[in-house]
Amino acid sequence: MPPKLKDLQKQCKAARLDHRGKIPELIQRLKDHKDREESSPDDQEDPKCDAILVTQSKVSSEEETKRDAKDAFGQALAEEELDVKMVMGELYVGNPHGPGLAGLTTEVASLKGEVNSLEGEVKDLKGEVNELRDHVSTLRLAGQEYRRVRNRFISTFKRDKLDDMTQSDLDIIREGNITAHGGDAAVDALLYEGVEGRQDTYAFEELYGMHPSDVKKITHKETIDILNLHAGVRADNDKTGTDEFYKRFADFIQAFKRSDPKVNYLIGESTNVTRAAYWSLLKCQRYTDSA
Repeated sequence: MPPKLKDLQKQCKAARLDHRGKIPELIQRLKDHKDREESSPDDQEDPKCDAILVTQSKVSSEEETKRDAKDAFGQALAEEELDVKMVMGELYVGNPHGPGLAGLTTEVASLKGEVNSLEGEVKDLKGEVNELRDHVSTLRLAGQEYRRVRNRFISTFKRDKLDDMTQSDLDIIREGNITAHGGDAAVDALLYEGVEGRQDTYAFEELYGMHPSDVKKITHKETIDILNLHAGVRADNDKTGTDEFYKRFADFIQAFKRSDPKVNYLIGESTNVTRAAYWSLLKCQRYTDSA
């Protein structure tokens, strides 16, 4: 009795073969499968050859998806000839679409490497941008002091050469004198940059209480003013600073170094240690001969 189509289809499904086709085709497919199984293990598998099978399924059920994939794989292996091609210097074997997919996979891996390299460059650029922002902030603070010196130059010219000085000019000259003969932490910190920069950082720290590299990071004007105040008292040849002033300045520096530099310590809770040290220093007697 000749085999029935349904029986042959069931056998093909059980053997994970394509179950579509006419009776003679299914019989031959099952026969070829049996011959492959009865061949020697050496003929069945090359241990040096790996294979990756990928198919696309529109079935939503997981079990149906697996079954559909097995059918598709079986049909591809039974109906399509295998190609051997050199892709990106590597030997690949598969159906006509396989080597192209292998090349695409290799290209994707190469692109990922380029992306990682670009991410590293972007990170370096962000670091440079942050450094430039620090410089801009420092120069902005320095520019306010330099403006006083230039205003002083013009007002002094009016006083000495034009004999046309107002009360405003007197105030400008007085403020300019303080800046010209006092400290300027923001600008002086830049003098220690580069190969030809100053090397005597100990002198800078004696004046401003901090290392130049730390001062360059400060963007808070009131903090720069405090450093400049200390430098003016420390460098004064005519007056002597009080021990209490120097002590309170040291307290402020310690509190400031422990605080978050991104937070304005003059704003916030009343128990802020840095703010307390700031106001304590401003209220302190600066010179021994002061009233």
